[in-house]
Parts: sequence; C-alpha cells; structure tokens
Amino acid sequence: MVCFSLSSDKHVQHGAVVWSGKPWVTPAAIVRTVTVFVVSVLFLWLEIYAGVAFSYLAGLAIFAWTILAFGVIWLLSMLELLVFRASNTYVLRQDGLEIRHGIIGLHSFVVTPSGFGDLMVYLSIGGRIFGYGDLTVNSQGERETKLLLVRSPFTVADTIRDIMGKPIVRVESHV
Repeated sequence: MVCFSLSSDKHVQHGAVVWSGKPWVTPAAIVRTVTVFVVSVLFLWLEIYAGVAFSYLAGLAIFAWTILAFGVIWLLSMLELLVFRASNTYVLRQDGLEIRHGIIGLHSFVVTPSGFGDLMVYLSIGGRIFGYGDLTVNSQGERETKLLLVRSPFTVADTIRDIMGKPIVRVESHV
C-alpha cells in the first residue's frame, strides 16, 4: 500500500508521531496552592482575632486542626490534578489525532483527517498568563472532542490543522 498526500509530494508515514502531550497541570497546581494558603491564613487570622486559636479540641489546638484541614484539602486537590494528568494523553500522528482517557479502563478516540471538521482554541485569563488553553476538535459527525489544559495551545492548534487539514489518498494495488 502506498500513501500520498494531495497537498505535497512527500511520502506520508502513517503512525509517525508528530506531537504528543498530556494536560499541563502546573498552573492549576500553583493557583490551588496559593488559594489554599491564602484562605488558610485568613482562617487562622480570624481564629486569632476571635480568640479561639489556642483553645483545645480533642487534645489539639484549634489552629493546628485548621492547618491540618487545609493541608488535607491541598493534598486531595493535588491528587486530583495528578490523576487527571495521568489519565489523559493526546497523540497527533500523520494519520489522525488520538485522545486517550483512563488509567485502568482505557478509552481511545481517533479523529481522522477525513472526519476532521474544525478546531477551536479557548484561553481563560489564567491560560493567557500561564500559556495554556483548551482545544475543541469538532468532527464531521458533530462530535466534540476536548483536549484540556494544553500547553502552548496556538502552536498545537496550528500543528493539528496542518496535519488534519490535508486529505490523504491511499492507492492500493490489486495484484
């Protein structure tokens, strides 16, 4: 089987990875860390202001319970981000875009160039500051596929458009 791209004269290698990525959770981790820290300091200040910070509950000072509670909240928040990162993988090949989701049960969805409709980039304010965004790939079957927390989303979107926007023709010999 020989494969040719209609838009160029070079031979297309199917399965060759052009780009792969995982959700970029570092900015979310920074924002969550700062938020938990600021809210915990606010709670500690309120406890000191109200005069209950050094009262004891179950043998431990109230301020220690507050620090412990916010520490657990922060750890659970970071665990959720790590699971999200581990369970999502995006792979762009010459013959399609594959989105894998899951750790134990893996779900894989592939958008081929022939099924590619359009691509949208969404940047929040935080995304503009930290350089990440969400990509939405619309296939011709009216299915929306999201790539969340993509680092350098405009560069990745341009790469996806370059690959997915080129129709591929396959010529098979019937010998």
